[in-house]
Order: sequence, then structure tokens, then C-alpha cells
Amino acid sequence: MRPLELIVEGFTSFRTRQVLDFTSLDLFAITGATGAGKTSLLDAITFALYDKVANKPNSSKELVSQGATQLKVELRFEMRQTEYRVLRTWRNRGKTDEKKFLFDQLIDGEWERCDRAQKVEDIIGMDFETFTRVIILPQGQFDEFLKGEAGKRREILRQLAGFQIFEQMRKEASDRTSRFKAEREGLDKVLEGMQAPTIEEVNAQQTELENLEVAIPELDVKAKNCRKLLEAEERLFSQIQQYSEFSVKLEQLQQNAPKIQALEIQFRNAQLANSIVGTWTILQTTRKRVENAIADLANTNNQLELAKFDLNNQRQIFEQSRTDQIESQSHIESQERSLALAESLYPQQQQCAAELEHANKNALERSQQLDKATKTAKQAELELQSSTQQLQKIETAIANSHNDPQRLENLRQVAEPLAQQQMLQDGLVKLRQKSSQLQTESSNLTLLLDKSKQAIAKAENEFQIASIALNNAEASNLQALQSSHVSALRAELHDGDNCPVCNNLYVVEGLPEILSIELIDTDALKKHRDVSERQLAKLREDRAKLEANLESSQLQLQSQTQEIVELETEVAKFQEQIDRILQTAWTAADILRDRQELERQELAYQKLINEQKEIAIACRNAESKLNISQENLQLAQTEFQKAEQEKAHRQSQLQEISQRLQEITAGKSYESLLQSILQAKSELSDRIQTIEKSYQKARETFAKREEAATKAQENHDIPIAERTQQETNWSSELKYINFTESEFLTAQTTRSQMESWQKEIEIYQRQEQDLTTRRQMFAEAIADQHTDEIAIANLRADLLQIEQDLQLASESRATIKAWLEQAQQRRQESQELEQRKIALQSQEQIYHTLSKDLQSNKFQEYILDSLQQELANRASVLLQQLSEDRYILQIESGDYWVSDNWNGGEKRRIRTLSGGETFAASLSMALALSEKLSMGIELGSLFLDEGFGTLDSETLESVTQILESLRKQDRLIGVITHIQSLAERLPTQIHVRKSINGSELVRI
Repeated sequence: MRPLELIVEGFTSFRTRQVLDFTSLDLFAITGATGAGKTSLLDAITFALYDKVANKPNSSKELVSQGATQLKVELRFEMRQTEYRVLRTWRNRGKTDEKKFLFDQLIDGEWERCDRAQKVEDIIGMDFETFTRVIILPQGQFDEFLKGEAGKRREILRQLAGFQIFEQMRKEASDRTSRFKAEREGLDKVLEGMQAPTIEEVNAQQTELENLEVAIPELDVKAKNCRKLLEAEERLFSQIQQYSEFSVKLEQLQQNAPKIQALEIQFRNAQLANSIVGTWTILQTTRKRVENAIADLANTNNQLELAKFDLNNQRQIFEQSRTDQIESQSHIESQERSLALAESLYPQQQQCAAELEHANKNALERSQQLDKATKTAKQAELELQSSTQQLQKIETAIANSHNDPQRLENLRQVAEPLAQQQMLQDGLVKLRQKSSQLQTESSNLTLLLDKSKQAIAKAENEFQIASIALNNAEASNLQALQSSHVSALRAELHDGDNCPVCNNLYVVEGLPEILSIELIDTDALKKHRDVSERQLAKLREDRAKLEANLESSQLQLQSQTQEIVELETEVAKFQEQIDRILQTAWTAADILRDRQELERQELAYQKLINEQKEIAIACRNAESKLNISQENLQLAQTEFQKAEQEKAHRQSQLQEISQRLQEITAGKSYESLLQSILQAKSELSDRIQTIEKSYQKARETFAKREEAATKAQENHDIPIAERTQQETNWSSELKYINFTESEFLTAQTTRSQMESWQKEIEIYQRQEQDLTTRRQMFAEAIADQHTDEIAIANLRADLLQIEQDLQLASESRATIKAWLEQAQQRRQESQELEQRKIALQSQEQIYHTLSKDLQSNKFQEYILDSLQQELANRASVLLQQLSEDRYILQIESGDYWVSDNWNGGEKRRIRTLSGGETFAASLSMALALSEKLSMGIELGSLFLDEGFGTLDSETLESVTQILESLRKQDRLIGVITHIQSLAERLPTQIHVRKSINGSELVRI
């Protein structure tokens, strides 16, 4: 897709009509101040094509220029040598908005409207997301991609390639797996609870049901006949019995006639009593209130007397406590006077006791010092004797010792050269071993490289064969499809019709025969071609790795060979130095052994000398210590005698003061006397407080009881007056119905009892009439017939047996039918559940596998790593083209490297490249991703967002050369930049200038 002309009006910052003609442009820069609208030009292209804008609101109302009421974007572009035109407009019409979209195609110099079914996406071959990734390249993001860590690169590549869909697919697959698993486990539990019968059990029950269907009708006929006969006999026997019963009942009923007459009298009296029961209820309530008031008054007066009695007792106790308090206070004051007298002697006693204790401690310390001084003197004598003996032994050992200081000094001088020589010798051995390993590794890599080249040649041949086969198959399928379309069209057309394809008359005569061509399945061929292509790419990648490893191995081998020569020279130098010092034949083991022995002898000699000095000093110290110990012993004896005299004096003073204090306190100690006085005061105070609280509580209780008695008296007088009034009313009521109170109480009964009496009277009357009528009816029905219980019992037994057999058979039939229905239903449900379970299990496994495969550490990483390797390979080819075969981009161990062919293939990390080199590498990656996402679609234009902060002169020159190389590929290249020096080096500038009427386009 190559844009030809862009017209914007009322779009974002472009308020007035602006026209950008691309036809004369090939490489140009889009410049302008921040916010002027450089990126809005690209947004206008995507808006015209897809009605969408990246990273901005997609509502036309949000994209219209401030203050404008309409928006218009028109784009002419070329695709596969065909010119198209898209026009999108938006206009504000008050409450509603009007949007229009026109899509035209240039045919024979005239614009014609495209078919409604034809979409821009189908013409361009890319949707909005792919277009923005393929045509608009964010070079700055690729710069961050190349220099970032592996995790950061993977995230950037996921965003650039639009692979976020895989994570959404993984989450959806995981959710579906959980749902299918939960449903399947639920079905497992249901199937465990269902016990579907087997087919053998169903057949057995079916046979039993058929037998019962035959037996039940026969039993039913027998039961009906027997039942009719039994009913006739029972009816007769019942009539006879009922006649007798009715006769007896009638006689018994007539015996209750006097009782019924008495009930009728009671019923009438009860009706009269019920007529005044309301007055009686009120009277009873009043009497009850009077009784309660009398009882409350008596109880309240009784409690008042008790409270008064308790108050008098508490008053006496309170007055007695006052007297006891005075006596106790007098006794306590007497004890306090004795305590005050003892208080003056108690400190003296304490001081004397402390002085006595101090004298005892002093005497004990002096005694211990005397013992210690005695032991010290004896120990000093023993130490002096021991030191003298040791000094004699050391002097003898020094005279007999062997020592060679000159030989030891020579060995010490060669120690460091010898250690260096040994260390270099060990390193030399390791280097020789590693050199041998590198020679072997280099040989192996050479063999592997030869095999890899052979495999690549074979894979290239297979890939060419697969590609040719696929192309032939696709060409054949295209021809077959065209033949099919021609056949279908001929079937619809008749001779003389107008052909919709060529707009000519359809003539059957002279038409060529349509060849019958069968469609070829290209999926297998595509799969084979893709597999061959992947294998070839993998082999090439392996070959590159082998070549790099071989080169690295050879370089390491050369380096180590040089190190071996240098180490051998160093070892010889140290050998010569050691020979010059020792001037004798030597080995490293002899030098180490001799030096160890001489060092040991030297150490032993120095140790003896040091011990001699130490023991001589010890002898002098022991002699001095003995003199001091004897002086200290005499001084300790004198001090001990003085301490014993002081102890006896202090003990006499303490005994005298303690005796006087015992006389004053009556044998108690000062502390116990003080404690008893304090305890007596506390007990007296607590007792007085308790008595006062009890007295106060008794007074409060008496006041409450007195108030309650007054209220009870008031409650007693009111019910008495009410009772008098109700008694008068009650007497009037009794006189009206001519009853006394006792007669009223006797006649009074409950309504239910009255209803019972009335019912009993009515029942008696009905029963008497009913029994008389029924007895007459049964007498007429019996006439002269007769039967007995034995005959009926025999018939009933026969019928019972038949009915039992019939019922048992019917129940069995119903049970079997129900069982068969349930069995059929359970078997069907079980089969359906099993089928559902199998389907759920299959779905669960499918989505579980899909979820695992789509995990970021599996499928997504595999896809991203494969894409990254594929992009790196393609970017390397593009980088070679952009740099005139100077640079090669490689990815090793997760990092990007660039090999410089102008410097002998030197490798450098991408992070160490200059600005221009980094721009070339990131641009190559951007172009590689663009080609990958375009899926072979012709890219007639590219727009670069360069993403630089600043550019030095060297980097600026490199970037310009790279952009010039892109220009040679017959593409429209637009660079959005804010670096004026870069824009000036490009052939054309489209400058976006801010103005009062909105942004304007100026071509420079």
C-alpha cells in the first residue's frame, strides 16, 4: 500500500483544509514542534482506512478540531497497480451526528464506487492492528528491545507482534477446563449414586410380569363371585343382628328418660344463671381485689414492724460501738506511747547490731587473710624450689641442642621462588591438558560442520522440491476453481444471454471444452514445505553456531599455546634463581623437608632460650614473693587480734540495749509492736464503718417500708368501697331471677356443659325416634330368612384368601411395572450421563492440553523465541543490505551481538554500539517484524518514529546513509523526527507549523 494524497480538514489540530501530496516523495521527514500534529498525519491515514486511531479516542466527535462542526479525511492510495480513494466525513447536526464513508476505485481513468461487500481490509490485506505494526515502525521500541533484558524483550515483542491474545486464550482455556472438570466430577458422583439394573434383571422381571397378567383376571372373577355371596349372607346376618341391637338399645334408651327430664330442668336453670354471670364476674373480681388489698396491707405492716425492730437493734449496736471505740482508742494510744519510747532505742539497737555484724565480718576476713597469708608463704617456698630446678634443666638442654642458622636462611630465601615455580608448573600442566581438549573439540567441530553443510544442502534441495510441488498444486487448484466457476456460469446462461463477466453475448457454439481438473489437498504440501523450511532454518542456525564455536575454539587454542610457551620460560627463570642460591643439587621435596626440620630445630632452640629467660625471672620473682609473704603473715596476725577485741566490745553493747528495749515493749520487737498498733487501728476503723453502714441501711429500709404501708392502706380503702356497691347490684340481680347466691352457684355451669346437655337431650329424642323406625324396617326386611356366623366365617375365609392372592399379584405387577419403568429410565439416564461424561472428559482434556500449551513458559515462550530467532535471521540479512555487507546481527545466549566484517568479524554486544549502528540494528529488526506481520503483502510505504534524543555528527551521517539505502528499495519512507539536523539531510521536509487557524503543512 502506497499513499498518493492525503486531505484533512477539521481533524485534530488541522482545522483548515490541508493537502499532502505523496506522489513526488520517496524519502522525507515530518518535522514540527511538540503538539503540532506530526503523528496526527499517520492517525489521519488509519482513520481514513479503518475508522480507528491508535492510542486515542476512536469517536469521530473526539477527533474533530476544537471549535469545528465537521470533519473530513480523504486518502488516495495505490495497491497492486490499482488506485483507490477513501473518504470519511463527520458532521454535527444538533442532537444527532452524521457520518459518511465512501470507497472508490479508479477504472479506466474514472472513479467508480466499490462493491459494498468489498472492505478496505480485504484490499490492503491487513486489519488495523497489523497495519499499524507493519507500516508505522516504532524504532525507539526496537532500540529498547535490543538493549533490554530477556524478560523485557519478550514483553516488548509480545506487544509488537500482538501476541497478548495467547494469554487471553490460555485464561479462557483454563476457565473452561475448570468448568468441564467440575461438571464431570459431578456426573461421576451422580453415576456412583445410580445403580442401573442389568439387561438380565430386566428380562427376568418382564417374564414375571407376563405371568401375572394371566393370573390376575382369573383371581378377580373368583373374588367377585365369592364377594357377592358373602355380601348377601352378611347383609342378612347384619339385619338380624341390627334388629336385636335396636330392640335392646331402645329399651336401654328408654331407661334414661328420668335423667333426661332432670337435665332439661338443669339446662333451664343454667340459662337463667348465665344471664347474670357478668355481674357475678365483676363481683368476684372486686372481692378478689379486696382480699389481695387486705393481704398486702397485713404483709406491709408486718414488714414495717420487722424493719422497725431491725432499726432498733442496729441503733443499739451503733451506740455500743461508740463506747467500744473510745476504749479501743485509749488502749491504742497507750501502745503508741510505749512505741514512741522504744523508737528512740530501736535505732541504737539497729546500729549496734550492724556494728556487731561488721565486726564479725571483719574478724572473719582477718581470719581468712591470716590463713591465706600462711598458705601463700608456704606456696612461695615451694615455687622458689621448683623454679631453681627448672632453670638447671633448661641450661642443660641448651648446651645439648643442634642448630644451623645459615642453612635455614638459604632455604628461606628460595621459599618464594620455589612456590612460584610450583604454581606455574601446575598451571602449565592444566594448560597442556586444556590445549589437548581444545584440539579434540576443534576436530569434532570440523567434522560436525562438514556434516551440517551436507545436511543443509540436502534440506535446501528438499525445500525447493516441496515449494515447487506446492506451487504446482496451487496453480492446478486455481485452474480447477476457474473451471468450476466457468461450468457454474455456463449452467446458468442460455444462448443469447448477456455474460456478467465480459458483458458480451453468450454463444454456445464454438465454446471450448471445459477440462475436468480435480482439486489437490495443499494442506499436507504446505505442512511439508513449512517443515522443510523450519528444518532448513534450524540447520542454518546450527551451522552458524558451529562456525562460531569452531572459530572461538581455534582462537582459544592459539591463545593457550602462547600461554604455554610463556609459562615454560617463567618456570626456567625460577629454576635458575634457586640454583644460584643453594649452589647444590636439589629437589622441591628435599628443600621442603630440610626447611621443615631446620625450622623445627630453630623453633625448639628459641623456645629453650625464652624458657631460660622466663624461669630466671620466675626465680627472682619467687624469692621476692617469699619475702613479701612472710611480711604479710606477721601483719595478718596483728590485724586478726584487733578484730577479735572489737567483736567482743560490740556484742556487749548490743546485749545491753536489747534488754532495755524488751522491758519497754513487754517482750515484743519494735516491728511487731508497730504492726499490731497499725492492725488494731485498721480493724477498729473497718468495724466502725461496717456498723455505720448497717445502721444507715436499716434506717433506709424502715423509711421504704413505712412508705409502702401508707400506700397499701390507700389501696385497701378503695376496693372496700367498690365491693359494697357491687354487693348491692348483685342482690338486685338475684332477686330478679328469684335465686339465692347458693342456688346461682349450683345452677351455674359452663357454656360447653350447657351445649352438652342440650345436645344430649336432642340426641336422646332423635335416637328414640330413629331406633323405633329402624327396628320396624329390619323386621320387615328379615321376614322368615335365617343364617349364622359359621357360614359367614367360611365364606369370608375363602374371600380373604382369594383377595390376598389377588392383592399380592396386583402389588407384584405394579411393583414390577414401576421397577421396569425406573430401570428403563435409569438405564437411559445412565447411558446419557456416560455419553455426557465422555464428552466432558474429552473437552476437559482438550482445553487442559491447550491451557498447558498456551502457558507463558511453554507455548508463548516457544512462539516468542521462534519469532525472535526468525526476526534475528531476517534482520541480519536486512542489516547486511543496509550496511553494505559490513554488519551481521546474531543472537547468542539470549543477547544480541553484531559482527563487523570490516574488522575481521569482531563481535560486539548491541549495548556497546554507537548511535548510528544501534539505529541500523533496531531498524533492521523493525523491518523484519514488518515483513513477518505483512505475510508477503507488498509494502509500498513505511513510516519511522526514530525515537532519538540527540545525534552527534558521526551518528547523524550513519542514520542518513541507512535511510538512503531504504530509499533505493522503491518504497515511500517517512521519518517522524524532532532533530532538525537529521531532517535537513533528507531530500524533503514536511513541516507541521502551528498557527492561529490550526496546524498547517509546509513543504521544504
